[in-house]
Parts: sequence; C-alpha cells; structure tokens
Amino acid sequence: MTPLEPTDDLLESLYVVNKVAKQFADEATAAYERGDVTESNVRSARKDALYRLKTAVLTRVVAYDADGVTGEYHAINGDVWLFLTVGDWHFHQPPHAIGGDLTDAIAISNSRADPIDAPYVRDAAVERSDRTLEEALSRLAEVGANANDHLARPTVTSEHDRIVDVRWSFLS
Repeated sequence: MTPLEPTDDLLESLYVVNKVAKQFADEATAAYERGDVTESNVRSARKDALYRLKTAVLTRVVAYDADGVTGEYHAINGDVWLFLTVGDWHFHQPPHAIGGDLTDAIAISNSRADPIDAPYVRDAAVERSDRTLEEALSRLAEVGANANDHLARPTVTSEHDRIVDVRWSFLS
C-alpha cells in the first residue's frame, strides 16, 4: 500500500465520492422498489465500489500521517461508526475498516464502548463541492486509486439476463 498525502484536492474528491455513494444507495433502493432490477443492480454495484474506494483512500491517508487524523466513535441508528477528521474534512467509517493497526494509530477521543449518541450533522462550514463524480474519480485515479479496481465485478446481470458493464468508462 502506497500512503497518500491528504491534500485538500484529494479530500474534496473523497467527499464527492462519499456523497455520490449515498445518492447511489438511495437510487438503488428507489429503482428496486419500482421494479427496475437492472438500474438497482448497477447503482448498488457502483455504490459498493465507491464505499470500498473511500475506505482504501482513507487507509492510505492514515498510513501517510496517522497523527493528522483524529476520530470519535458515534452511535448512529443503533450502530457504532468511527467518525474521522482529516484537516477540515469528516468521514464516517465502520470501526476498524481501515485495519486495526492503523485505527489504533489514530487519536480517538472516546471508546467504542461509549460512543457519542448524536445524529451526524454535516458541518455547515465545509462548503459543498461543485466537483462532478467524473472529476473526483479522475483525480483519485491519478494518485493510484481507481474506482474500477474496487468493483466486486465489472458487470451485473440485468432483469433479462443481459450482462451490463458497470465500470466507469472514462477510467482506464
């Protein structure tokens, strides 16, 4: 694993990836509920890849400078999540998703057994990015974090047993 310096450009791209992953989750559910199995499968596959990409990038950021990352455990909808702060950017991760040794290297202000019981509220001081997903994924690919590498498989099956390519075509 090659560590990644947590530049504002990299973290903004990661923010966009996380935001779009959440949108894909909602869109996958909506497509499933209206009976569009193909669209649901495509959105779900891409959502999973974006979340895996987020974890991979955060892992490389922590490996670069664990002292530059802080954390808190949060209780959200009955689950415990690790809320990471890198510079002015914030990301939720499942506990130990980035690996136990790296998680142990982060300064975490509370214990997993005593998480902060508060709903996540997006920091209004952080401006929303106008960067597109294509721009964000392209910038991450330039530093060796290609979203296509995080797809469980490059295709999904459609509702009519056709094979649908879910890779982002603009990524090599």
